Amino acid sequence: MGSQKLIRDQQQIEEILSTAKFLRLALSDSETPYIVSMSFGYKENAIYLHSSREGRKIDILKKNPRICFEADIETEVITADDPCKYNVRYRSVIGHGQAKFLEDYNEKVEGLTVLSKHYGKKGPFEFEAWKVNRLCVIKIEIEKITGKESGF
Repeated sequence: MGSQKLIRDQQQIEEILSTAKFLRLALSDSETPYIVSMSFGYKENAIYLHSSREGRKIDILKKNPRICFEADIETEVITADDPCKYNVRYRSVIGHGQAKFLEDYNEKVEGLTVLSKHYGKKGPFEFEAWKVNRLCVIKIEIEKITGKESGF
């Protein structure tokens, strides 16, 4: 199988982000790393997440909004007679940025719309105000992103 290859083409990186169904969000509270898998939406160099307003990830983000994320697609283990010759096929991205809690109602609706579209929902969208107000919507402006593929 092929070796790992850096993806430099921004269109390929955006395709991975547009196709991936989940991302892993890595956080640090300066003592212990914490990683969580989340649904997300991607638009114009930004990741949108939604969550309850309480929990470990929210506590950590309030202390340290710096994050790292990873998303992958087309993952497959390639087996062989010799287990030492197994390989993995994948396309992935790793990015860094800062999380911002959206407080403005219209910005939260925009984030929820991006999330809904990411999972194939067709608009227009109508969100109940009480639900929007109860949710935490997080926007991550991507500061740095790289892509990698293997097995292609």
